[in-house]
Amino acid sequence: MRIKIILFLMLLFAFASTQSQNIQYAHYVIDTMCSPTFYGRGYTSQGDTKAASFIANEFAKMRLSKFKNNYFQEYQLSSNTFSKEMKVSIGKKVLTAGIDFMVALSSPSIHGKFKIFKIDSINLKTKADIDKILKKNLKKKIVLIDKQNIKDKEVLAFLTTLKHENPFLSKGIAFINDGKLSWGASDGKKQKDFAKINLLRKSLPAKLKKIDITVEADYLIDYTTQNVVGYVKGKLYPDSFFVFTAHYDHLGQMGKDVFFPGANDNASGTAMVMDLARYFSTDTIHRPDYSIVFALVSGEENGLYGSTHLANQPLFPLHTIKFLINLDMVGTGSEGITVVNATKFKNEFNRFNDINKEKGYLKAVVERGESCNSDHCPFFEKGVPAVFIYAMGDFSEYHNVYDLPDKIPLSKYNEIFKLLVDYMKD
Repeated sequence: MRIKIILFLMLLFAFASTQSQNIQYAHYVIDTMCSPTFYGRGYTSQGDTKAASFIANEFAKMRLSKFKNNYFQEYQLSSNTFSKEMKVSIGKKVLTAGIDFMVALSSPSIHGKFKIFKIDSINLKTKADIDKILKKNLKKKIVLIDKQNIKDKEVLAFLTTLKHENPFLSKGIAFINDGKLSWGASDGKKQKDFAKINLLRKSLPAKLKKIDITVEADYLIDYTTQNVVGYVKGKLYPDSFFVFTAHYDHLGQMGKDVFFPGANDNASGTAMVMDLARYFSTDTIHRPDYSIVFALVSGEENGLYGSTHLANQPLFPLHTIKFLINLDMVGTGSEGITVVNATKFKNEFNRFNDINKEKGYLKAVVERGESCNSDHCPFFEKGVPAVFIYAMGDFSEYHNVYDLPDKIPLSKYNEIFKLLVDYMKD
């Protein structure tokens, strides 16, 4: 009897260790991907290349099969970048990049001290006020927009257009914001002829007369980046594929002193795809009946470039894909997961839901309709059955400097992982 108890405890310990290894590996991947040496996994200081090399080295340890002579699929993209000097001060108040201000990635290099022309609820009440302001000579000034207390719908619609246009012909446009500032890479596709800056209201001094700006921008033309792709060959159907995708890129740098870690978006999804590759490749017991592709793509933040390239230049025929699952922002999960494109693939969604109900992994598996909001989209548009899964719950940092590896909870990481494994086994 005692021997049976000991054996049972040993098996229980082994099972527990196996389960905990998932989240330990996830922490290892996320911590590595978010380290300063990867510069936010953008296109400055070869951050994307360093991240891709890390992924490829992990794939090699797992002995994943290759479609070519290596795991890389290279392609080119063009983007504006900030990796050098970046300073903003108003009066004597020096602002902190990434926290007090964000410079939009469409901005050109700009150096100098400029007078501020402020637009707010005092001088902008109606459409007629817009016309008056547009007649002013603001070419050597920075136009500062404060939408607080502006109610007129026409005026608000006009202010919305300023995200992309500069009808003032000013040196730049600055916007006063409440709450944490966020940043994006997609507007860096082209470098515009005016600076765009977001400012945190609570960081601003009382007097707003002059702003001192130093921004050094470099527009990269046909920069070579890469997807990283490996696969496990299926036991019974090696020429039919399931595909897991996630984007490993993030926003990169905003000046030489600030980078965006991107722990939840999307080091978490990258970690889970790599963890799934590890699970299905390192133990013959887990080897699947169908081949499984693990594709980590770049260029998502700039406009789904990597997944579009892979869909347009596939490494294997797209018609052989049985199902594609894209994982983006899965570092939470206390409120469950959402399945984008679920309404298009009801049978697959119902399988996820049935497994979850049987095993009790997650609070909810929520159905959502079609949306071209992540890397599943280029494949779906070519007829590949594809969904995008993201986690819901206890973490809301997004596209800011606070999306840190020690902050994301990974509260249901193991449960989401198990749900995906069970789905593959059914």
